[in-house]
Amino acid sequence: MAALWQHTELLLALGAGFLLGCLLLTPWLLWLHRKHLQQLEAELENTISERTLELQIALQELAEKNELLETQSTTDALSGVKNRAYFDRKMLAEINRSRREQRPLALVLLDIDLFKQVNDDFGHLAGDQVIRQVAGFIQSQLKRCSDLVCRYGGEEFALILPNTDTLGAYQVAERIRCLLAEKLLPVQQHQLSITISAGCYAAVANAESSIEFYVYHADKALYQAKSSGRNQVLTQPPLHQSKLPNDDTKESKHVTP
Repeated sequence: MAALWQHTELLLALGAGFLLGCLLLTPWLLWLHRKHLQQLEAELENTISERTLELQIALQELAEKNELLETQSTTDALSGVKNRAYFDRKMLAEINRSRREQRPLALVLLDIDLFKQVNDDFGHLAGDQVIRQVAGFIQSQLKRCSDLVCRYGGEEFALILPNTDTLGAYQVAERIRCLLAEKLLPVQQHQLSITISAGCYAAVANAESSIEFYVYHADKALYQAKSSGRNQVLTQPPLHQSKLPNDDTKESKHVTP
């Protein structure tokens, strides 16, 4: 009987000790568990931050590549100015804006005079240099951010001039023509005198207006300029000589009062 009682006391003591141990260990185990959860949370936050940063970098690189592709797809590889595809898009947008705002839109077509002779005399590489330099010169003479030069094709360029009437377009083209005629372009080992002819057309767009309509009239004026001696600017319809200013270098708004 005594042995049974002693055995019972031992079991009770062991049970009490186990319970006491559990009570003592529980806060420590909870602390370890909390510490582990905090560590996991911190690692998860770091992983999320790293992945977020990687995603932001990837998106930025993608945006830069898309911008580069957009620039390449809209830029003429030879001249460095906007290409014909961009001209079509921009011209259509400006026609719509002209119709909406009831403001004139001008198109100027410029053509390098006797360009075939440059290729024949100096080679096609020299011709490429002339195209690049003329394009850069035209670009440098545009004073408004809304004005745009595009390579229309071959040795021909197009100026899109929003909010510009016929006289304003003439002034811009004539200024470019005069200044270019005064320059000598370094081409290979030569200094070449290069001139351009230009045709201008301006109108407030209406419901029937189209890119082809503007190009037709500007090209008609250009053809007249080329066929009547080159190195000149003509408009369609022709401007009366008395309306032409004596000094066109001060013109900037492109719309005459």
